[in-house]
Amino acid sequence: MRKLWGWTLAALLWVVTAGVGPDYHSHDDCQVTSLPGTDLAALLCRLRTINSELDATNFTVIPRRNTAKLRIECSDVLFFQSSLQNKSFVRLRELQELDIEYCKIGEVPREAFLGLTNLRNLTLRTYNTDWSAMSLKIASDAFREQRNLERLDLGDNNIWTLPPRLLCHLGNLKLLNLSRNKLQDVTVLSFSQAEHFCAPGLRRLDLSYNHLVSVPAFAFAALKNLQALNLSLNGISKLEDKALFGMYSLEVLDLSGNLLTALPPELFQENKRLTKLYIRNNSVSVLAPGLFTGLSLLLELELNDNQLTNTWVNSETFTDLLRLASLDLTNNKITRLDAATFRDLTNLQVLRLQHNMIETVSDYTFSGLFRLHTLVLSDNRIKELSDKTLAGLRGLQVLKLDHNEVFSVDSLALTNSTELQELQLSHNYLQDVPKLVQSLTSLRTLDLSGNHVSVLTNSSFTDLNNLSALKLAANVVEVVSKTVFRALPALQVLDLSTNKIKTIENGAFDNNKHLEAVRLDNNLLTSVQGLFSELPNLQWLNLSKNHLEMFDYAFIPRGLKYLDLRSNFINELGNYFEIESQLSLKIIDASFNKLSDISASSVPDSVEILFLNNNLISRVQPYAFFKKKNLTRVDLFANKIRNIDQNALRLSLMNPSRDPPEFYLGGNPFECDCTMEWLQAINSLEETRQHPAVVDLDTINCRLMNNKGVIPLLEAQKLQFLCEYESHCFALCHCCDFDACDCEMTCPSNCTCFHDESWAANIVDCSGAGYDAVPDRVPMDSSEVYLDGNELSSLSSHTFIGRKNLKVLYLNSSKVELIHNRTFNGLRLLEKLYLQHNMVKELKGYEFEHLTLLRELYLNSNELAFVHNATFLSLASLRILRLDDNRLKTLPVTYFRRNHNMHSLFLGDNPWLCECESAAEVQTWLEGAAVVLRDPEQVQCALNKTVEVTLHLTAFNVSVCTNESDTTTTIRHEAYLDYVFLPTVTLGAFAVLLTLTLIIFCNRNRMRVWVYAKYGVRLFYRSEYEGDTDKAFDAFVSYSSKDEVFVTQILAPELERGSPAYKLCLHYRDFPVGAYVTDTILSAVETSKRTILILSENFIKSEWRRFEFRSAHHEVLKDRRRRLIVILLGEVPRRDLDPDIRLYLKTNTYLKWGDNHFWEKLKFAMPDARRPSRSHQLHTLAAQPPPGPRPVPLHM
Repeated sequence: MRKLWGWTLAALLWVVTAGVGPDYHSHDDCQVTSLPGTDLAALLCRLRTINSELDATNFTVIPRRNTAKLRIECSDVLFFQSSLQNKSFVRLRELQELDIEYCKIGEVPREAFLGLTNLRNLTLRTYNTDWSAMSLKIASDAFREQRNLERLDLGDNNIWTLPPRLLCHLGNLKLLNLSRNKLQDVTVLSFSQAEHFCAPGLRRLDLSYNHLVSVPAFAFAALKNLQALNLSLNGISKLEDKALFGMYSLEVLDLSGNLLTALPPELFQENKRLTKLYIRNNSVSVLAPGLFTGLSLLLELELNDNQLTNTWVNSETFTDLLRLASLDLTNNKITRLDAATFRDLTNLQVLRLQHNMIETVSDYTFSGLFRLHTLVLSDNRIKELSDKTLAGLRGLQVLKLDHNEVFSVDSLALTNSTELQELQLSHNYLQDVPKLVQSLTSLRTLDLSGNHVSVLTNSSFTDLNNLSALKLAANVVEVVSKTVFRALPALQVLDLSTNKIKTIENGAFDNNKHLEAVRLDNNLLTSVQGLFSELPNLQWLNLSKNHLEMFDYAFIPRGLKYLDLRSNFINELGNYFEIESQLSLKIIDASFNKLSDISASSVPDSVEILFLNNNLISRVQPYAFFKKKNLTRVDLFANKIRNIDQNALRLSLMNPSRDPPEFYLGGNPFECDCTMEWLQAINSLEETRQHPAVVDLDTINCRLMNNKGVIPLLEAQKLQFLCEYESHCFALCHCCDFDACDCEMTCPSNCTCFHDESWAANIVDCSGAGYDAVPDRVPMDSSEVYLDGNELSSLSSHTFIGRKNLKVLYLNSSKVELIHNRTFNGLRLLEKLYLQHNMVKELKGYEFEHLTLLRELYLNSNELAFVHNATFLSLASLRILRLDDNRLKTLPVTYFRRNHNMHSLFLGDNPWLCECESAAEVQTWLEGAAVVLRDPEQVQCALNKTVEVTLHLTAFNVSVCTNESDTTTTIRHEAYLDYVFLPTVTLGAFAVLLTLTLIIFCNRNRMRVWVYAKYGVRLFYRSEYEGDTDKAFDAFVSYSSKDEVFVTQILAPELERGSPAYKLCLHYRDFPVGAYVTDTILSAVETSKRTILILSENFIKSEWRRFEFRSAHHEVLKDRRRRLIVILLGEVPRRDLDPDIRLYLKTNTYLKWGDNHFWEKLKFAMPDARRPSRSHQLHTLAAQPPPGPRPVPLHM
């Protein structure tokens, strides 16, 4: 153990010194294990590279003693070249096994392995195939000291060639792997007769996956002891006559996957010990007579996937192959089998002849094959089987004749094959179940699928007591009587799919107690009641693609695991006996049916995967999936679900280590009604772990209830989730039984009204309702009103009075001609007003008074010819104004100069006049408002009122307007200068002074904080409130226990130990143990000059939810003296805030942790610090009398 411990320390030291990359955090790791029964150790090291620009690897620190195995794996992610240096392992003289993989090494120098005299196994796999241009080069005497080497693996190195006699020092080499390289010439290995001293003891040689194109004579003559040679998957197209000369011990030869078309007649003359020969997947079309002569020990011969015909596959082809056990002639061009073809193969056990063109099989062709147990004749053209075709096959166990053209089978064709266990006759032209089946008493599998069998008689399967699998799919059976399968007691698998079965008599399967899987899919069944109740072992049942209209779980055995009901006409998953807790079903597929309702009884408790997609489901009842604890997936895609209750997807509480089940809800016609908002956030309800993960939530669309189209669910706004209503009376409303009740919401006739869940949105849609006046009973709390498409003519005064919450009003396309004074009076929150496509002719200036929050006004496509200069003056928030397509000739530029919020103005398609005064004014304004005007190309003006000549308003030459007399011009100009100069200077000075004042006022808080932080002086600030001078604490800090780390380790140290130092009372640190929460908080607030509230998500979701805690803080929130300091910690969801806190944040300045100058702002908000003793503070807090009756104390 002491040696192993020292070894481990040295190995770890090597790892530490191995990575020297300046910008890379090393993840190199070495694992040390001891070899059982010895004091030797094995080391596995995973490095980035070896001796690269990233790393300088020092192998010398590895202990030279006790190190028997070393495996080095470089990163297969970082593509950096590695290198082996001379004498890298010179000290590891006891090393027996060295394995280097994934290191992109380009060269092995001559002394790379110097000193490794005891090495037995060497593996060097660079996988340079990832870098096609990089090839491994090996020095000619790189292995000169490894004379004890037994196994050398150089695969996957992109080796193009090897130096001569590289391997001639390796006298003990037994295995050589050179696969997956790019060798093109085998002579570079020096294994020919001239260099017969190279690797004389080699047993296995792998040259597969190279680029060899030919094998010359005597290429391996020196390998007298070679037993296995792999030349597969090269490009060999030619083998010389003596290519295999000298390999007397060869037992396994693989020539598959090459380009051979023929083999030399004497190729195997000296390879008498061959037992396995693979020549598959070539293009061999000729087998020379006597090619296999003398191969009496050959056991396995594969000639599949070639071009062999009957010309070369005949009675003399397989002469002398007396011990051949397996012959594969698959996928050739053989058309017939003669009686003498396999005459000498008396020991043959497996014969594969599938995928040929065999039409004729001569009588007694297989009569001498007494030991044959597997005969495959699939995918040929055989038409009939006579009583002599298969004669003599007494030991036959597997016979495959599927995908032929068999229409007739003699009843005596398999008379002697009593041991037959598997018979494949599928996809032929049989009309009936062959009678020969009845004599095959050992049969276990019978496949008659894909024939033309129409009738199953009582005698079709008699005496088949051992039959376990019967396949009759894709026939034309219509009726299954109750006695057809009575004689099959061992039946486990029954396939009757894709027939025309309309009727299965009750009791048809009662004698088949061992049935485990039944396929009845793709038939014409209308009922399965009573068919499977007596099958206790049934696990798998497929009833899909039938005409079933009714289903009940009582129809199936309790132990069934898989049930397929898809593509039927089932309208209910019945559970009359309420046995959902007794079933064992794991997978149910009921898709493509007519299901309309899913309840808890529809889903067995054991189910794991449930497919209900493509049905007519419109309702999922609450708790339908509750207590289904094994659920992993539920597919409700493409149904008729419009809305779904949150409890419909509620699950039992899940184990925290288990992923929630996946639900699919896409493809349903969801409606964005007021009950559906929760679905948006279902994937964020993980903290409760009682809801599934809706994996296709981003694909779900929902229809807006007010006919505003279909949008993605995740894009719907909170106020778009609406429900329709006709009349509604709020709980606090006491006048609903009387007329003219403002808090009663009654939808006007011919209108449709909607509300969201909280009634914050109240939409009244009277579009195209035929009104000639605005309805009187428009709900007072309306937020959006649609009156477009009516015939209103005029809008009278105070029409919308009292609609204080109205934000959007549509009056477009309603033939409005006149807007009276104060029509929109009372609409103080109105933001959008649509008046386009009406017949308004003039605006006198009073129409839009007091609409200070109006942001969008649409007056386009009217008949406006006059707009008073005061019309838009009160619209301070206006951002979009459309006046295009009217009859305006002049523009009130004064308003537009004042409104700096405007960002979209449309003026096109009006008959503007090219008059000097107005044109010059408009041009001047347009030069500074190019971004605001959205349709400048449509703004045209007429040169005069009679000639129809128009030009772009900005193109009008205003210089012609100055061609008056010089005298008049001079006089007016001088007078103008005298008149304008003094007021201009005065106004300029006033503007500068006002600007400076505004800048100072807007930044007053920053200036005060800066002056206080710099000089300790408070500007314009009263340092102490009245009565605060005798307070015991400078501040009481209220916070969540989950934020205690922030308070005790960051906030408190800075305030208590900083300069100046404050005296703090911390909630969870300084409160007396056992004190009442409400009393203690009120006492702390009263004895402190300030209250610091650490407002975080933890605070909102824990402490703030306690009634006594919240009530104690409300007094502080209502304090008008600004003694409260709020610090926002992290992201705080505003929707969860208490109304008082929300109001406070809107109307007061608060601090946010992480803001610039946070500490300066906080200390400025604090009072001037003083220094009372701490014992006095705590005594004061504990002695403070409670301000009311004592509440019951809470566990803190």
